[in-house]
Order: sequence, then C-alpha cells, then structure tokens
Amino acid sequence: MTVAALARLAAMLGFVALGWAATAAELAPVMGAPGAWPAPDLLFCVAAALAVRRPAATPAALVFLLGLMRDMLGGGPVGLGALALLAGVEGARAAAARGRPLGLMAEWLGAALWAAAASGLVFVGLLVTLAPTPALAELGLRLAATAAAYPLVALALRVGLRGRPAAGSDGDMMFGRRA
Repeated sequence: MTVAALARLAAMLGFVALGWAATAAELAPVMGAPGAWPAPDLLFCVAAALAVRRPAATPAALVFLLGLMRDMLGGGPVGLGALALLAGVEGARAAAARGRPLGLMAEWLGAALWAAAASGLVFVGLLVTLAPTPALAELGLRLAATAAAYPLVALALRVGLRGRPAAGSDGDMMFGRRA
C-alpha cells in the first residue's frame, strides 16, 4: 500500500470512530425533563462537516453503513434513516464541490437545509408506509438542535484535524478558508 492509500484508510477509520462516538452520544439516555429538547443529529453533523472538508474520508458506503448501524441501535425504521443520512451528506458534499468557497453562514445554512431535507425524507417515508410518524414539532426541535450543533461540531473537527491535510485533498477547508 502506498502512503496515500494508508492515509486515506486512516481518514476513513477516523470517520468511523467519530461516527460511532456521535451515535453513542446521540443515543445515550440523558435524564431530562419531559418536553426537553431532543438530541441533535450528531452523526449528520460529523458526516456533513467531514464530507465538505475531507470528501475522501467519507465514502458513500461508509456513510450508509453508519446510518444503518444507528437505525438498528436506535430502533428506527432500518434503512430509511440511513438513506436519508446518505442523501443529506451527499447533497452537502455536492454543494461544497461546486467550486465556490463557502463562508460560515452559507455552510451553516446549507447544512441546516440538507438536514431538513433528510428529516423530510424520513417523515415522508414513514407517512407513505403508514408507519407512526413523529410530531412535526418534535422534528422541528430536532432540526433546530442539529442546526445549532453543526457549527460547534465543525469547529471541533477543525481543531481536531489541524494537522496535515488528507491525502488527495486540497487541504483542510474551514468555512471557505484554508486552515
């Protein structure tokens, strides 16, 4: 194996580890009062932030498998959440690959819109299959929590990935600027 292939493999393993940690944090039983805010979709935040900054570290198959793992552990409809996660992350990746560097607000808004699209996809999928759907207010609160968590996750990844750029990438991008 070449050094570039090893670096790409290490980046993918790092993504898997971050995905596991995000899923564990999201599914951890937190003793909250009834009516408390739902947990943000941390797996989406991690996957989208890495897909924008280091696309080689987040291949579609890994994104789907992490989403499938979260569906099975979380008790949701198996596969539907994974497909929605994949659609949202690939949409964020495609938006970032258009060539124009994104600023903080544009990336944040884009991530929030793709998270909303993924949530809408799950809601419509549940509606079409006549499965019980979550309340729209609950979905809205989860989306707001996800949108609020995205810049924090992106900043944490920026600080954590401050080292050398991934092999085959142009470098670490943070809100349209080179790190």
